[in-house]
Amino acid sequence: MTALATRTTARILDLCALAPGAIVEARRRNEVHYRGCVEDAAPSLGVVWIRDDLAGHRAILHLDEYSIWHVAA
Repeated sequence: MTALATRTTARILDLCALAPGAIVEARRRNEVHYRGCVEDAAPSLGVVWIRDDLAGHRAILHLDEYSIWHVAA
């Protein structure tokens, strides 16, 4: 599912900067594929788990596949 990108504060390049509860978007080619609340992250693996607001399920996002953006509140 694709949604319009919302205002963002910054692109996340280091997953250590994410804390549970942060709202993020996962984009590919500037299209939003996932948007939701961070549940967990494994920076050493380059992955983050979110609860996706668009589809309602848990999603695992890999930095090799998506650009991760912190969404401004």
